[in-house]
Amino acid sequence: MDFETDRRRFLELAGTGTALSLAGCSALQDDAAQQTTTTGTDGSGEGSRRVAVTVQPDQQRLQERRQEIQSELSSGNVSRSEAQQQYQTAQQELLTRAVDSFRQRADSTENLRVVGAVEQFGIVLVAGGPATLIDSLSFEMVNALLPQETFQRAKSQAQGGAGTGTAGSEAGAGATPVESSTETPSN
Repeated sequence: MDFETDRRRFLELAGTGTALSLAGCSALQDDAAQQTTTTGTDGSGEGSRRVAVTVQPDQQRLQERRQEIQSELSSGNVSRSEAQQQYQTAQQELLTRAVDSFRQRADSTENLRVVGAVEQFGIVLVAGGPATLIDSLSFEMVNALLPQETFQRAKSQAQGGAGTGTAGSEAGAGATPVESSTETPSN
């Protein structure tokens, strides 16, 4: 059974994958002038860049949940549409945990700052030094660095998509599919 998700469709539309992962890394160099700011050294300072980071849910737990749902479907306890809904809910919960885990890791990493997140797509906008951003690829939940514009597209799609995306603040981040902190476009 294939469970189609909004996140998967967004990532397909955004063209993520190996090629864009590499493009995201090269964006650190190519867009340096555009993404450099001029204050402090806390991830928003001199030499700082902004990129989108995509995180993935815990794949082992997601596979376990998928097997549980498939078992329920096979035994007739749930319909196909209920199974798909349960899987999407499980995937979203695990994705939210991955974003939260990334936030915690970023908070404890020098020169890396979370600027905003679109949890429903697992995309986080971060600011930091180029080396720190590249090092974030070693975080277990991170699967790609992408250009900052990918975050903007995700945010727009989430806010305009089916009326489910709403802008939230850090305080109400738990159930809010889109959250954004002090994000400002840099020129």
